[in-house]
Amino acid sequence: MEEKPVFFVNEGERLVGMLHVPDETPAPIVVFCHGFTGHRIEAHRLFVHAARTFCRHGFLALRFDFRGSGESEGLFQSMTVSGEVSDLKAAITWVENLDEVEKGRVGVVGLSLGGVVAILTASQDDRIRAVAAWSAPADLSEVAKGVLGGVELEEVASRGYLDLPSGYRVGYGFVSEAYSMKHAVLSAVSKISPRPLLIVHGTEDQVVPPSHAERLYKTAGEPKSLFMVEGADHTFSRWELQWKVINHTVEWFEENLK
Repeated sequence: MEEKPVFFVNEGERLVGMLHVPDETPAPIVVFCHGFTGHRIEAHRLFVHAARTFCRHGFLALRFDFRGSGESEGLFQSMTVSGEVSDLKAAITWVENLDEVEKGRVGVVGLSLGGVVAILTASQDDRIRAVAAWSAPADLSEVAKGVLGGVELEEVASRGYLDLPSGYRVGYGFVSEAYSMKHAVLSAVSKISPRPLLIVHGTEDQVVPPSHAERLYKTAGEPKSLFMVEGADHTFSRWELQWKVINHTVEWFEENLK
């Protein structure tokens, strides 16, 4: 196996990533989409563990930072959901041109907001052949209002941004877009079929309640699978629980992408 730093460009800005390459290629590839204020490593190195596991099972894996996050160019304040959808499409275009990637075998894993981005992009782009959504909201507007402290859109509009306790500054563009997406994710998830969808969620998720996974599953077409992780929080923080998620997801992709 090989791991190599890579980059690609979208809308004039450089996105930074890590490409995991198995010993035997060409092979299918799985692209990882991090969550809100996340990065290509993710909490407790979740994406690192996952990508290396995928690679050991014969997949390529790409972990990358959306624009404005991690080491990629751009300002976080300029980040929007539609901008991240554009970034994911650019990532898919980039990996499709790699000699190591088996043509027509691109899957996506998205965590939290990254799960929303994966679902929205897959509904628009059939180059994505399989989707796994981890801890993804079914109603982004509902979750965004909770994460952003219930701030009113007019308040953000008056100054153009919102400073979060975490030290991040989000722009009006993200807030207005997120608040308007009441039905967008459910509409998008219904359009992924007949491509396979895996929904993974922790029963103790305090950021995105487990009911969101049930709503996504109910709305999605076949083939679909729901994996509820008993006792897990939003990022599957306990050591044994993260491995349940990773191993289950790898097995699912082996059945649905290879």
